[in-house]
Amino acid sequence: MSANTLIDRLPRHLKMGELRVFVAVMEHRSFRKAAAALHVTQPAVTKAVAGLEALLGVKLFDRNAQGVEPTVHGFCFAPHAVAIFGELRGAAQALAVVASGAKGSLRIGTVPMPGVPILPLAIRDLVDAHPDIFVSVVEARELELAERLRKREIELAIFRLALFNPGTDLRVDVLFEERLTVLASIEHPLAKREAISWQELLGHKWVMAPADSSFLDHVRRTLGRLGMELPRHAVESTSTHFQYGMVLHGRMLSFGLRSQYAFAPKRDFLVQLPVDLPSVMGAIGAVTLKAREPSPLARQLVGTLRSLVASHVEAPARRASTSRARQRRG
Repeated sequence: MSANTLIDRLPRHLKMGELRVFVAVMEHRSFRKAAAALHVTQPAVTKAVAGLEALLGVKLFDRNAQGVEPTVHGFCFAPHAVAIFGELRGAAQALAVVASGAKGSLRIGTVPMPGVPILPLAIRDLVDAHPDIFVSVVEARELELAERLRKREIELAIFRLALFNPGTDLRVDVLFEERLTVLASIEHPLAKREAISWQELLGHKWVMAPADSSFLDHVRRTLGRLGMELPRHAVESTSTHFQYGMVLHGRMLSFGLRSQYAFAPKRDFLVQLPVDLPSVMGAIGAVTLKAREPSPLARQLVGTLRSLVASHVEAPARRASTSRARQRRG
């Protein structure tokens, strides 16, 4: 079948039910499991796939002992089928938003807070500028957010790029480079010091992330490159909020990220100690689908994020660095 013939036939003869079955079989790699997920009989799934294969003029699945495996044609057709359902889902959500009285919507994904603590402020500014819009935010890990982008369930994802290798189908817009810092409470004995040796820091109590966490692994590698010993910690917690609590109320030291400090809930009670850790934790990026042009709301949110970073994260860091340099020269 020629490409022109198929292009002419698809819009007129494609059945959404058959497309829905195809996506389910791709996901479950089994006619039986797809039937159970869709609450239909297995013969109905077989008939739907056969109908779609007849329309396309190609075989989509090969049977094997474990179930079915997509053919090269099946793999080729799959992202387009997923995109069609994603656009239909988006259309339904857009209609629901309009029915509720809103005049626009934006669906965003991000990692669990406070992974990107600047995002709530950017959304606040966006909603202030457009009071009639509707914003939906989901939290998930990086790989799941990428899949949600591909399925058109979200339009924009904000997360740390160091833990994720984007595919060629995704567009990455780097917002800023995250950096490591050492945090203390304003009541800590070291809080007002202008210069501190690393050896002196080792004698204080610390709270840290678990030993098997990617964050502490990065800290360990950073210190190793600098020939510095990892402090012995008294308390361990997976919760960033709990770590801040031990810094504030337990007078412990902790490793943190520059952006998290800039937007910490009780930042006025925290200080960044004058310890230079010249290590980039990884870029924070805005990720979108290349095949889909970002909406004006998505572009405006990215611009707002950049402005907030420049004023709240990068400018204070430059001032602190300049101040320490002057103190050393003095």
